[in-house]
Amino acid sequence: MAKITWNGLASRQLETHLDYALEEFGQKCVRNWYRDILRIESRLKLHPLSFPKVSLLAHREKEYRGATIMRNFQLIHYYDAESDTVYIDAVWDMRMNPVKLKKMIK
Repeated sequence: MAKITWNGLASRQLETHLDYALEEFGQKCVRNWYRDILRIESRLKLHPLSFPKVSLLAHREKEYRGATIMRNFQLIHYYDAESDTVYIDAVWDMRMNPVKLKKMIK
């Protein structure tokens, strides 16, 4: 079973999105975010390559994949087979300019 590791950027982005969701949409929305994240993490632990590749990041050294949360966001992650770890690098708002994702993931 793979381990899940969130980097600092992804953790801060998640916190920012959850704060906004709580303020604008309420507790139920935040619960739905958590439900989606737990579902995604459970799936990644068992099947770390199960989500589709992110075409915007196809030319990177790592094979980035995206798991959709709440229809408008993606957990951008990659799998390191040697350490059996999934690294979550970003929580990307898919409504943003795609260039921002390319700059965010180096």
